[in-house]
Amino acid sequence: MNDSMDDRARLGLPGELCTCGRQAVWVFTTRFGLVGSCGINDGGNDVGPCPFCSSPRKHFNALGTPERCPQYRLRPVTGGGR
Repeated sequence: MNDSMDDRARLGLPGELCTCGRQAVWVFTTRFGLVGSCGINDGGNDVGPCPFCSSPRKHFNALGTPERCPQYRLRPVTGGGR
């Protein structure tokens, strides 16, 4: 086993996303299930729409700290069923 990983983390696979919408570098097992991390702690560093729910702005708590979207999915559903 790699010293930088344990049984709660693994490398992100192509198409797995961080909570900010970027490609995940690491995927962690959390109480929310599998959650991706890009390793950049800026919450996406923009005020554009949420990549998961299309809210006009990303999600922040009362202190202004970026939060995970309630509709976050490690691998977003693609194709739209059409």
